[in-house]
Amino acid sequence: MDRRLFLASLALLPAAPAFALTDDELPLVPLPSGADPNAVPGLSWYGSGPSAIEIFDYNCPYCRKAFHSLNAMVAKKKLRLGLMDSPMLSAGSVQAAKLRQAVLILYGPDKAFAFHRALYATKGRVDGDVALKVAQGLGLDVKKLADTANSQEARDRIIVQMNFLDRIGVSSTPSFIIKNRLLSGWPGPEAFALALAA
Repeated sequence: MDRRLFLASLALLPAAPAFALTDDELPLVPLPSGADPNAVPGLSWYGSGPSAIEIFDYNCPYCRKAFHSLNAMVAKKKLRLGLMDSPMLSAGSVQAAKLRQAVLILYGPDKAFAFHRALYATKGRVDGDVALKVAQGLGLDVKKLADTANSQEARDRIIVQMNFLDRIGVSSTPSFIIKNRLLSGWPGPEAFALALAA
């Protein structure tokens, strides 16, 4: 069959459902002994329900895709979501992560989650300038945030988080910690819900 015709015919087919995974088939890897994510400074929690920690980078397109599903689960009280920064992709990612930590330090977890949600509502690359505009739109004190983001405390939080992620073997974003097990990649909402229940 002609390759172009074959590809065109594929486009007309309904999307295939994702393969159903059983809890035995989920790629959940136990964390190393003694690795406690709750002891890592700068981890913040939102919502109620089964718990999962998302490891993310603001410039990761897969993290952005996952966030829409995660945010919907938080809104429906079906997920208690922890956030841990992993700014690996650019200097802009580091700037945005430090500003999220600054919001967390100055305003607490609820404002930090509102900031997180608003950053994911933006389009294009995320960097310090974009993050400051988002903070300003939320009515936060931009000067205080910039000063706190450049503080030793904010830098140390990011460094400790990155060292912890190296220790547990995180090599990509998004990744998730669910019941002291690591799930690498976004498996889609159905498989993620299965992982929460596993």
